[in-house]
Amino acid sequence: MEKKQVEKLPEFASRHEADALYGPAARDERHQLTFEREMAELGDKMIVEVMALFDDQGIDLDYSEESLVELEALIDELWHGEPIEEEALEAIVANWGAYLGLTIQQNIGGEWTFRKDLEHASIFFPRTGMEAFPMHKVRRRLVLGPQESLVNYYEGLIEELSRA
Repeated sequence: MEKKQVEKLPEFASRHEADALYGPAARDERHQLTFEREMAELGDKMIVEVMALFDDQGIDLDYSEESLVELEALIDELWHGEPIEEEALEAIVANWGAYLGLTIQQNIGGEWTFRKDLEHASIFFPRTGMEAFPMHKVRRRLVLGPQESLVNYYEGLIEELSRA
């Protein structure tokens, strides 16, 4: 995916906008449970991989708000703004996006929403009708650089939800 396409990926959208962009969300309870389990597995896989790489550095990825600061530092340390091959980027976006989404879900709330493509998975907030796209944000951070801060995204989400 080219930089211009990545720049167009929304970080937040209403349910109506998200459905128009990416198709209707799966609303079957059985599929929802399977998807939530898959997201938990991807998040856990990411933690295991990072811990194996940085075993001696005391990194604590525990789905806390504070762990997003460590996640930012890891991104900077691992990639230094260098381009990542698309195939590798897909796997990183899935795993790290699942971690970001689970962190949002565990600390702010919301429920996973799945469409036909994992890249467009979102956290839906029924009270506001808003969706947050953690996979999009991770892709934006990796492709566009530090100005696409995951910490700022998280804080912006809290702000958006408090206004609604």
